[in-house]
Amino acid sequence: MSDPVARARAAALAELRAAPVATPWRRQVPRVVGASVGVCLLAGAGAIIAGLSDGASLAERGPALVSLLALAVVAGQASLAPRARPWIVIVTAPLLMALLVLERGAGLPSTTPAWVCSVSHVGVGVLPLVVGLWALRQSAWTWPRALATGLGAGTTGAFLGELACHQGALHVLVHHVGAWVFVSVACVVISRGLRPRTFAP
Repeated sequence: MSDPVARARAAALAELRAAPVATPWRRQVPRVVGASVGVCLLAGAGAIIAGLSDGASLAERGPALVSLLALAVVAGQASLAPRARPWIVIVTAPLLMALLVLERGAGLPSTTPAWVCSVSHVGVGVLPLVVGLWALRQSAWTWPRALATGLGAGTTGAFLGELACHQGALHVLVHHVGAWVFVSVACVVISRGLRPRTFAP
């Protein structure tokens, strides 16, 4: 009969090898931020190439675009860093949403169906949402962290809307902000139901 101590040691080592290893949050943050910022820039480049935006629009909406990129960066940090403050994102995002609506004014008429904005904004948010959900699985779940992650992912659609859409404030409120809120809530709901890979802080 084999040594019980040796068997116990072998079993413990096998369990340790099979256990999931958390990716350090300092490596996760650049991935989450890079997904949101990268999609923003790609969507912006696509809008410019397609002729949906020009130099005048960039200059006019420059502060809003920079603010959205900054929020994406802060959200990535706030949702994953152990001592971060996700409430900063949760409070700031609605203020930025309100700013996007108020600065739009009457806007310009468009022949494009309004729902196209909602669908496209949710669509460009899918990649950063997936990356954010993957990162959340490797940390201790809290709804403020999940909401901050979703708000960061939702900046991609808002960024595209600032460049490609020129309709009025009501349209922005319903279809741009609505899509942003949808992505954010989806992140909380989906992440809450995912099984954590680790219980790292």
